[in-house]
Amino acid sequence: MKNNASKKILIVDDESEMRVALETTLKRENYQLTLAEDGQQALGKLEDGSFDLVLTDVRMPKLNGLELLRAVKEKSPKTQVVVMTAYGTIDNAVEAMKEGAFDYLIKGSGFSADVLVSTVKRAFLDPGSFIPATPRPSTQTESLGEMKRIVTQNEEMKKLLQFAENVAFSKSTVLIMGETGTGKELFARYIHQCSPRSEKPFMAVNCAALPEGLLESELFGHEKGSFTGATESKEGKFELANSSSLLLDEVTEMSMPLQAKLLRVLQEHEVDKIGGRAPIPVDVRVIATSNRDIRKRIHDQEFREDLYYRLNVVPLNLIPLRERIDDIPVLVENFAKQFCEENGKSPINIDSATLSLLKKYRWPGNIRELGNIVERSCLMCQGDTMLPTHLFFDEELQSKDKSAPRLSGTIYEMEKELIMQTLEEVNGNKTKAADSLGISIRTLRNKLNEYGETSSQT
Repeated sequence: MKNNASKKILIVDDESEMRVALETTLKRENYQLTLAEDGQQALGKLEDGSFDLVLTDVRMPKLNGLELLRAVKEKSPKTQVVVMTAYGTIDNAVEAMKEGAFDYLIKGSGFSADVLVSTVKRAFLDPGSFIPATPRPSTQTESLGEMKRIVTQNEEMKKLLQFAENVAFSKSTVLIMGETGTGKELFARYIHQCSPRSEKPFMAVNCAALPEGLLESELFGHEKGSFTGATESKEGKFELANSSSLLLDEVTEMSMPLQAKLLRVLQEHEVDKIGGRAPIPVDVRVIATSNRDIRKRIHDQEFREDLYYRLNVVPLNLIPLRERIDDIPVLVENFAKQFCEENGKSPINIDSATLSLLKKYRWPGNIRELGNIVERSCLMCQGDTMLPTHLFFDEELQSKDKSAPRLSGTIYEMEKELIMQTLEEVNGNKTKAADSLGISIRTLRNKLNEYGETSSQT
């Protein structure tokens, strides 16, 4: 049974079939669910009780999703809000993000049960996914205090932060490389907040989360009637991020045709809308991230070498958690403090034996995995001290640590072995495996297809 029973979600949609579908999916995750037919009814339910998350449609009678979002944030600023939108109303979703929504889901081809569950989990478990705008910091110490997200006492990490702050003033593109869960998006937001563009909204696109056709429209925009379903014109993220910063997360998952179009934007500083008559000039600071071996992608003709050099003007390689073990005490303390404050629990001390055990683990999911384990441990802890037994699966931690050295061979072989081991541990549940590995379900499926093709050729 999942430990989600304490999480209360309000589902708001005027379509009964959609409400039932959302309820069915989230009920399997053991959340407490309440349904509302429109925004007005949702307001009444909000008056009667509190919710941890509101999942709402945008277009509804009586009170639309944006109006409901503003009401929720006014009444309960800590309540997360995820908006759902049809393809033609994505601009409304972007407006919702500016109003404080955690994320948005696209109804139709981009919407699935896996995406819904993953988004809800992120809203509850990833407190570092959103950083409110702050004035440009004058010193590193001040910036760390204001950001309240990048926590470190590791000397190499401090150097990376200083380097990021030093290059933030420029327009140069930045390529942030690192394993899943190392904080690549946080560094991207940190660079934006330290830049002269910090007063503008920070934009982000996950290049692995959207189908190719939708990703093209999301990035570059389209004109009304340019393709079937284009019922109105739409500004792409490059236009919306004009004079600001744009994060291209998992940029190596882009198709080759889109890579060519991105290269033109970086070279010419102008965007060609789908169906547009003339290019549109843009001034955008691009920050790209990837957890893949780009050199291998180039060798396999899956990533353009010329685009790599355009993106890699300022390279940042983030350190995995296993190479910054000295950060574990401060990270654990920070996560525990954050969880206790958000959930009204008394402060929790960390036992030295608990820290010792956590330091021995290799952390394949890095800081994201550590944050999840600390939250789970806080839930298990009934006193004022987190003990090794509160980790709940300390034997699993140790067994994973012992099995890690057996991985050998090429990076490809080690990656495959880790994925197959994880699938075995969760009895073949792909959603759980992707969550544990810190990758999207789409990436996991692509990997499994790749391994299947390799096996069939041998």
